[in-house]
Amino acid sequence: MTEPWGIELATLHALADACNYSLGAHVPEQAVTRKFPTHLRGDAKKALKKLQRKGYCIQHPTGRNMTWQLTSAGLNTVRVSMKSGTYFM
Repeated sequence: MTEPWGIELATLHALADACNYSLGAHVPEQAVTRKFPTHLRGDAKKALKKLQRKGYCIQHPTGRNMTWQLTSAGLNTVRVSMKSGTYFM
């Protein structure tokens, strides 16, 4: 599994922040993308899909819309990047 960087890492941090660093929480896509400027929100949506394919987050269906949830690999990546100082948001 390749390590995320750039917009992917920023999106992973935004998802972790929106989920309050919890593995049980799931949030709508808008909760993640609103943490970005409007010109980067499309890139953040694409990054969520890439992170899902890499196994860092999963889509969780609810009654009204699809929500996103962190996996343990995603949470560990966020923690490691915060400790190493590669966190940039």
